[in-house]
Order: sequence, then structure tokens, then C-alpha cells
Amino acid sequence: MSLSDRLDLEPRPLIRAALATLVVCGAVALGSRWGRWLDPALLGYLLATLFACFGVAYRYFTWIERPATRMYFQHTVGTLLSPKAFKALPRMAVLALDQMFLQRFIEKRSLRRWGAHALIAWGCMLGFAVTIPLVFGWIRFTSEGLNSARYQAWLFGFPAGSFPLDSFMAFCSFHVLDLAAFMVIAGCVLSLIRRKQDEGDTATQRFDLDLLPLVLLIAVSMTGLMLTASEKWLQGRNFATLSFLHELTVILMLLGLPFGKLFHVIQRPAQLGVTLYKAEGEAEGRLACKGCGTPFIRANQRRDLGALWKELDLDGAQHGGGVHHLDLCPRCKRRLVAKAQGERLQGAFDPFATIPVHAEPILDSTSMKS
Repeated sequence: MSLSDRLDLEPRPLIRAALATLVVCGAVALGSRWGRWLDPALLGYLLATLFACFGVAYRYFTWIERPATRMYFQHTVGTLLSPKAFKALPRMAVLALDQMFLQRFIEKRSLRRWGAHALIAWGCMLGFAVTIPLVFGWIRFTSEGLNSARYQAWLFGFPAGSFPLDSFMAFCSFHVLDLAAFMVIAGCVLSLIRRKQDEGDTATQRFDLDLLPLVLLIAVSMTGLMLTASEKWLQGRNFATLSFLHELTVILMLLGLPFGKLFHVIQRPAQLGVTLYKAEGEAEGRLACKGCGTPFIRANQRRDLGALWKELDLDGAQHGGGVHHLDLCPRCKRRLVAKAQGERLQGAFDPFATIPVHAEPILDSTSMKS
């Protein structure tokens, strides 16, 4: 028995995840001039990030291996590689702004929920945008000289400008992570308050899935702010201990990223492909239900669902008159269930009192045999 069998790992996503991690390692080597500009103090962060990269890639490749997810993924890739890409890219850019940055899909549910989610998302994106290039050695800062009051910025080993230490640019560069930490803490606190006050969330939430990610984010942000406080106001007291605690919390968060609720951040961009798929289906038109004649399913969705059912060995769902189960609207499907229940109850009730006449042939006594 192989190691992947003992660990219940799928071989193909495992190989793809390993290759993706190797690509990231190659990018780290090239961007840091073969490790020359890697900061030894950030080695723990680097190793944890590479592990998180492998875990995220494995789970993502496993996710898109599912038949339904693969259908959307292949359609999106096919659209981007086809001549239709020139029309699709502007729409996807607008969708990315709406779905990933503005996140208006949450605003429709609750303004307070949107505020908490937006602060967490924007704070995390800002934090990762700064820390990942630093950990990978792609960006670094050096003093122009022993007595110089200017800092030199380097990008992939090339000079990227300099700035005085007492300038606004220097203040923003050195405190951007503090701003991200305040945003994350505020968003997590608002989320915890909402979860405490919302009876529905309180009844269904789990500590490991819903509360632990928020606790980890607060811990990462708080220990990061404590490092700044130690350096600014405490003359560096306990800086080494605080640095160890901060590194520990960050590593725990990165190790849990592929397995917890935070993984939905990686899944969210796939929604762009789903939205594009739905828009193309609406443009093609909807097919009518063969039971009542009401348009209800997009033509592209019906084709793909038919192929998916064959792949899953579900293609035997045929009703009277050779009508496929997928060609019936939800209302007619419920009528089929009610008819079967009525027959079991020996006609105790008639669910088809108002059914259209032309739909009767497919709703006969053989309707539920499949």
C-alpha cells in the first residue's frame, strides 16, 4: 500500500500540488537571487508559506476534480482561450471588482456583515501583499550608508527608488502592516459581536470552523502590533519573545489555511467563472419544462447536466413518454413526488387537480419507477 493510499490522498491532485509548490520555490529562488536576499529571520515564515502553498494547491486541485466543479472550470478556461476572451475579460474585470474587492454579494445580506467581512478581507489582502514579497526575498530595504538618512528599496534585486527616513513614504512603508492589523482586528471583533447576537449563527456555529479562524487572525494582528509597540515605545524590551509569539501565530494560521474556513478566500475567484457561465446561458435562452411548458433551465446548463448525469451513472431517470427528469421544472418534480405519495396512500389526496392537460402523459403511474 502506497503512502498516498494510507493517507487517503488522491494521486493526481497530489502530483499537481507538488509541481505548483516547486514552481513557487523556483520563483522564490529567482526573485531572491538564488537565496542571496532571503532574510534568515523570516525562514520560519517561508517554510510555513510553502507548506500552505502545497496544502492549498492540493485541496484546490481536489476540488476542481469533482465532476460539477470541473465542468465550470473547463468552461471558464475554454472561454479565456477562445476568441470570446476579448469580450469576456472586461466583464470578468468588473465582476472581480464587484465580487472580490467590493464584495457586494455580502452587502445584500447585511450591511454589518459586509462591514466586518470587508475589513477582514481588505486587511488580509493588504497584509499578504506586503509580507509575501518580503518573505520570498522579492522586496527588501537597505540603508544607503552607515550615516545615511535614506533607505533604498530593492525589487527582485534591482533598485526601486529611495526615500528619507523621516518622510511620509517611510512612515507608510514601515507601518502599512499596522494599518492592516487594525483593520483585521476591527473586522474580527464586529464578526464576533454579530455571531454572539445572531441566534441563527449562535445555534449553528462551530468553534473550529467559525470562531478559531477569527481568534487566529486577532492573535496574528495583536502580536504584530505588540512588536511595533516594543520597538517604538519600550526600547525593544521583550522584542525577541514577541517576535517568537508572532511567528508562532502566523505559522499556525498558515498551517490551518488549507483546511479551515479561510480556504474560501482561495475558492472565491471561481465565482467569476460561474457568473460568466450563467450570463452566457441567459443569452442563449431557457428551455421550457416538458410538463407545464414554463421556461426554467438554461440551454447550456441542460447540456452540461446531461453529460454530468451520464458520467455519474444517473442517466436512467426517464418518465412516461420518454421525458428526462432534467426536463421537468421543480414544480412538476414536486408533483411527481406527491403523486407517488398519493398512490401509496391509495388516493387520499389528488395533487394534480390543477395540472395542465398537456402535461398528463408524463405524469402517469410509471413516473416514479426510475
